[in-house]
Amino acid sequence: MSRKPKLNFTLYLPALLIDFALSSVLTNSAFYTSDLKLSSTFLGLLMAIALTHFTFLAIPFGKLSDRVNRKNMLYTGCFLLAVVSIGLRFCSNKYHLLLLFPGIGISMALFWPAYEAWLAEREDEGKLLHRVMLFNLFWSIGVTLGPAISGYLYQDINPYRPFYLACVSGLLTLCVIFVQKSGSTSTDFITDNTHERTEILFPSTSVRKTYLNLGRCANFASWFTLGVLRRLAPKLTMETGILPTTFGNYMLALGGVQTITFLFLGTGYSTRWHYRFTPLLITQILAILCFIGIWKVQHTLFWICAFALIGVSVAFSYFSSLYYGLHMQLDKGNKSGWHEAILGIGSLLGPLLGGIAADSILGPQSPYLLCAVVILFAIGLEIFIISKNWMSADAL
Repeated sequence: MSRKPKLNFTLYLPALLIDFALSSVLTNSAFYTSDLKLSSTFLGLLMAIALTHFTFLAIPFGKLSDRVNRKNMLYTGCFLLAVVSIGLRFCSNKYHLLLLFPGIGISMALFWPAYEAWLAEREDEGKLLHRVMLFNLFWSIGVTLGPAISGYLYQDINPYRPFYLACVSGLLTLCVIFVQKSGSTSTDFITDNTHERTEILFPSTSVRKTYLNLGRCANFASWFTLGVLRRLAPKLTMETGILPTTFGNYMLALGGVQTITFLFLGTGYSTRWHYRFTPLLITQILAILCFIGIWKVQHTLFWICAFALIGVSVAFSYFSSLYYGLHMQLDKGNKSGWHEAILGIGSLLGPLLGGIAADSILGPQSPYLLCAVVILFAIGLEIFIISKNWMSADAL
């Protein structure tokens, strides 16, 4: 009988720390643009610049990591993010920000493809479902705590403390990776996991392709809305009289419920919902209703509940895109690359288009209505995709 390997949670810790650093620096940058009297359109452009560099560099940097020492790329990405975080503290106008923000996207392109490959070479300790759950759990905690803590630390008289914290977190990520042992290479994450057992056995190629496309559509819409909430909303809420600490609580509700949902999706019970369209559809409809409510109603308790439900929708969409791209797929690396690129495009367009809408005659609440419209279009495309494919009688 083979001995079950022990869990090594420190392998996932870099995902938490680097996303904490990233979300901290981006949230505080959004607050800081209000201090500099910059427009929402400019903030959207700023975020788009960073995400454009990430989106277009992630795939070539991922290929590069196959030919060089992955740890060196991870060190470079962590160090670059730390340097940019400190550099933002000395920005006094929009031109300084324009010079530094490409570094954020480059640092993430250096880090994420190399990290996922580095993790895959060491992680052979469980089922795909379990490993996806742990990975999602750790990065979700990072992006939850980053905006929340930034909201509490931000002050008009001293708006720089979250930048310092992001720098420390970036350097700490580097240290955690440095102390990791080389480990033995595993192909369990790259090849089919023959020991993986779910209630859905051997779905056909056409079914897997259909649900992969459904997950990608939903994930694009989710990260479009997250781009608005994480990158643009800090500025919009502060300018409408909502305190940064209150915004931090909103994001804590979203990220906390998202994390709990990831825990549920990592259990065996959730497998009965795999390759089913209804759960994905219901959570997206709930998100639409929440964004319409946020657009029309400005009430703290309602917003907390709405952000929490949006967290459920985001978790289902992200899990669907990632899991269907890995489950029984031979080209897992390629599927993961497309997963990152699609969510990157959504994150890019959300703040950019939302910023333009906020500065238009539609008003500062209009980006939330835009989010509802984008999710609605995604649902329409998903229904079109699933209607074109022959499905089993219980597919819905």
